[in-house]
Amino acid sequence: MIRYVAFVLLFTLTILPVCSGVAAESVSGEQLPPVTLAIPEDADYRSYLGLNGQPGESFDLKNIEADVLLIQFFSMYCPFCQEEAPLINELFQTILDFSSDDFSVKMIGIGTNNTNFEVGHYRSTYDIQFPVFPDLDMQSYNALGGKGTPSFIACRKTDDSECTIILRQSGGFNTVEEFFNQLLRKSGYR
Repeated sequence: MIRYVAFVLLFTLTILPVCSGVAAESVSGEQLPPVTLAIPEDADYRSYLGLNGQPGESFDLKNIEADVLLIQFFSMYCPFCQEEAPLINELFQTILDFSSDDFSVKMIGIGTNNTNFEVGHYRSTYDIQFPVFPDLDMQSYNALGGKGTPSFIACRKTDDSECTIILRQSGGFNTVEEFFNQLLRKSGYR
């Protein structure tokens, strides 16, 4: 029993600092720092992201072919992330339905402090359709200035292929429509 209580306490102290409530943050011209991830095994994900390399090779987030990139930080253990998964799937479908050759929005997920297995479990349990990547050592999370899970960072690609951060939001969102419209406004689309 003592081991169980110690495990629960340790688990809670490890996970809760990355779980958070809703808080939007003002952003002004901050450049997306270099963040590399492994090219996914799944050919559909590689196609969706516009990546030409081989699975397992590294790519930088700014290499994703999109006018706007939305990054969701999540954790398989975060109860808020689990609760919000249906809204996240709805948001992804909204992004797919909206995007065109003229203006595209892409979405990825980064599993904060999660292994490949944990990210795969989250993907299959909640039927996540967009590419998700493990971040066990929290390098991506820290480089991007993550603030809890779930949270979001969006960036807009400029003509010189650099990416400017246009949105940071700690916590979830109220409605898909409201969040997506905010994303488009901040991107300069609307």
